[in-house]
Amino acid sequence: MAEVDSSALGSAAYGDSTSVFTLESGSMDLEFYRTDADDQEVSIEEREVTLRDGEKLLVVLSGDYASPSFEEFRIKREDLADHFRLFVTSVIPDGQSYDLYMSDAGAPFSAASLLGTVNYQGLTEMTYWDPDTDSDDFDEGEYVVYLTLPGEQTPIFESPTIDFIYATEYTMVLRKTTGAIQGNVEIDLVINSSLVDNYADAEATAQYRVYNSLDNLGSVTISFDGNVEESDTVTLQANTLSEFNATNYGDYRLSASTSEDASVAFNNRLVTLNQGESKAIVIYQDSDNKLTSLSFTESILPQVYDHQVQVANLVSDFFDVDFYFVRKDETIETAEYRVLGLDYAQTGRITLPSDYYELIAVYDDNNDTQVLLDRTTLLGVNEETNYIITIEKDVNSATGYVISLLH
Repeated sequence: MAEVDSSALGSAAYGDSTSVFTLESGSMDLEFYRTDADDQEVSIEEREVTLRDGEKLLVVLSGDYASPSFEEFRIKREDLADHFRLFVTSVIPDGQSYDLYMSDAGAPFSAASLLGTVNYQGLTEMTYWDPDTDSDDFDEGEYVVYLTLPGEQTPIFESPTIDFIYATEYTMVLRKTTGAIQGNVEIDLVINSSLVDNYADAEATAQYRVYNSLDNLGSVTISFDGNVEESDTVTLQANTLSEFNATNYGDYRLSASTSEDASVAFNNRLVTLNQGESKAIVIYQDSDNKLTSLSFTESILPQVYDHQVQVANLVSDFFDVDFYFVRKDETIETAEYRVLGLDYAQTGRITLPSDYYELIAVYDDNNDTQVLLDRTTLLGVNEETNYIITIEKDVNSATGYVISLLH
């Protein structure tokens, strides 16, 4: 966000906000833009806004990426002490309304109070059900938020405990998840800073997917054992990535065995799947040729213009492997995007703009000479998906190693 023909005011990633800016009252021309893969500014919207004394103007960007919507919400500022005000809006584009309930932390839904109905792109100030003699505003403290369909009494969303610790105006934004997990309702809590707290449903499911990086042990069977009622099994052929598998959140014991050699199995890994979380689990062989695993949480941000890519070093022969993402007008020395010094069994994350990249993996030997492990042709990182990149051993490769791009 910038003042037209002037300096930038701030930026915000998906699900985030800028800080509040204190500016002179009056009219101002604002431009909203993004930066593309060529570092060029792409204008999304120019609009004139009116700033008024004693008022906070919140501009919310939502809707479809091809035709985004800008909504202006105005909030009168008040002097608050030990109390807060709560405003609620929805950016869920299906137009579904929700009844919002709230209770003190620790109380059941039956003790929650109905605060009102939340409508798409409308802003409603909620009224506290238990005001003090000196204030009608909410008492600072811990609360739980519930959502139901209008007129119904069954929660479809229950927040974890939310600690409202600031004497300020909170704006609660309802939205649907995107990225690795799609379609869940979540809430963002916007205050005056650039820090936006996000809350998933306390009963939301989780999901996982598994990559079998082995190419010499046949199929691998992976089991997830939670409590008595929770058990999942996935069987994967060599160099295969599974689909996403939905499951209840919780702690799982991870086991893996191969169809060809029972001696390399393991059965004692712990994998925790939290509410609304997506994890990738990579099965590989350690330096003793035993099966082992690593896991990481996948991004739940939309993968439209930018892509959060997870990179894993599965080669026990080398530490400090460097990955370069080289565009057509770059070399590894000029490449803007790189993940450096990745140890064995370590993962790293990088955000790449949509573009075509040659992936190059190298390491520095004892003479500080760069040794090429593998390179790819130009590959498009431009789909709306979560990417995983690995470097692995491969007897069929000219160098003995291969880069895999998974999605």
